[in-house]
Amino acid sequence: MRTVLLIIGLVLLFSACNESEDYVYSDDSDYLPMQEGMVWIDSMTQITIDDPSGVYDTLHWVEKTVVDSIQAYDELQRFYCSNYLFDTSASRWTIDHVFWYEKSKNTLLKFEQNKIWLELVFPLYKNTSWNYYTYSTLADTAIRSKVYEVDQLNNILGNVYDSTLVVHHHMDSTLIYKYTDQSYYVRNIGFLYREKISIISDDPDYDYTLPIEERIKTASIHKKRRYYGQPQ
Repeated sequence: MRTVLLIIGLVLLFSACNESEDYVYSDDSDYLPMQEGMVWIDSMTQITIDDPSGVYDTLHWVEKTVVDSIQAYDELQRFYCSNYLFDTSASRWTIDHVFWYEKSKNTLLKFEQNKIWLELVFPLYKNTSWNYYTYSTLADTAIRSKVYEVDQLNNILGNVYDSTLVVHHHMDSTLIYKYTDQSYYVRNIGFLYREKISIISDDPDYDYTLPIEERIKTASIHKKRRYYGQPQ
């Protein structure tokens, strides 16, 4: 009897150790690799549609970010960055502002232009949710960011990656509106793409058997695609 209890105890002990190891490993820093001197380019597209007014505008611009320095404290790291805008008239980059990320064991915060955003929470598990606006004036919102997938195979912008993170920031749709906002990350690369769509289609004369994208009254579509180093 004592032998049986000893074996059971050892099994439980090793099981607990494995769970603990999994929990520590799932910190998932590899989804946000940042080193001093690292550079990335964000290609931004903003589409605005107002069908009753005949407005169909597309705005495109590029931004560059450089990780200037990294400071390590007791249980957190700060990544100080500079943001640049490309001046097409002068064909050169001009600095726009500075900001920083603060990564602790449990959170990734972004401090930018006197605002704080809760970008991610750790460890990353499917269905983990958090309030992106926790530290802002919109803290009382019911909108939550949520881990939709983690460590899954995915095709992102035509490229297949074996370990990806998909975060849903806002997913809500009916016959008369569509709100979707989702981000994609790749392990050992970082953030790759975010697409935010807001469509209103509440005209009673519309054919509601059609997809909402084919009967837009007003819409705002924002896309951010990231390239590491120089654009491809």
